[in-house]
Amino acid sequence: MPKLRAIAASFRHQYLHFLADPQWLIPNVILPFMITMVVLIMFQGQQGNFALYAVLGGGMMGMWGNTLYASGWSIQFDRWNGTLEEVLATPSGLIWIIAGRSIWNALVGIFNGLFILVIAIVFFNADLSMYDPVLFLLAFLATLLSLSALGLLFSSAFVLTRQAGVLTNGLEYPIYVGTGCMFPIALLPWWTNVLSYSLGPTWGIESIRYAAIGGYEGFATGYWGSMAIMAIISLTYVAIAIYLFRVVEMKARVNASFVRY
Repeated sequence: MPKLRAIAASFRHQYLHFLADPQWLIPNVILPFMITMVVLIMFQGQQGNFALYAVLGGGMMGMWGNTLYASGWSIQFDRWNGTLEEVLATPSGLIWIIAGRSIWNALVGIFNGLFILVIAIVFFNADLSMYDPVLFLLAFLATLLSLSALGLLFSSAFVLTRQAGVLTNGLEYPIYVGTGCMFPIALLPWWTNVLSYSLGPTWGIESIRYAAIGGYEGFATGYWGSMAIMAIISLTYVAIAIYLFRVVEMKARVNASFVRY
């Protein structure tokens, strides 16, 4: 319960901070929105479920961009604002505080997907009917949690570095490509498949497409198989992140280097 309270309090704090300073609407919401609009314009008139495929990919891009932002910049903002000492002095572990921030920022990406959905229907007359709305919602929420878990894994490295912005920008597009947000990973070189299969959101996106697109032929695992693999990978992310945070936080406390540039 203390961990859940810490996550909930961090989630609420990040929500209030976002409303007070929504400058990241541009790179984390508007950019994926524009990319998806370009894709819809390029392939306007195509038969099948391509519009839905593009809309789902744009939503995933928005969710990942916001999650990575929370992981990479939350500690940096604490350094700039002089609040890092107070955060570390709380009884709750640093990982649970960042977890709440990551979940909120992943949730912001959902609004990106909703905006794209409305634009696709109103301006492109796209047929975005869902094959199974209940399974779609379940897979969507599970993928959000998987993205948050992946963000936690990366954030352990961001705690020690003073160049979180560089890492954030460097990790954003490889995940877009590796998870197959906008196009199937079968189009990538064969040696990249191992990386793609090791990413939980890859399987989350597959399960979303199974639920949204009738007759979708993706991985041979099917909907529930993809969900199970995503859950196992995500739990592995969380376990590794907990261990790394303990090591990294202890190292930073011993070296007294958290707030030093």
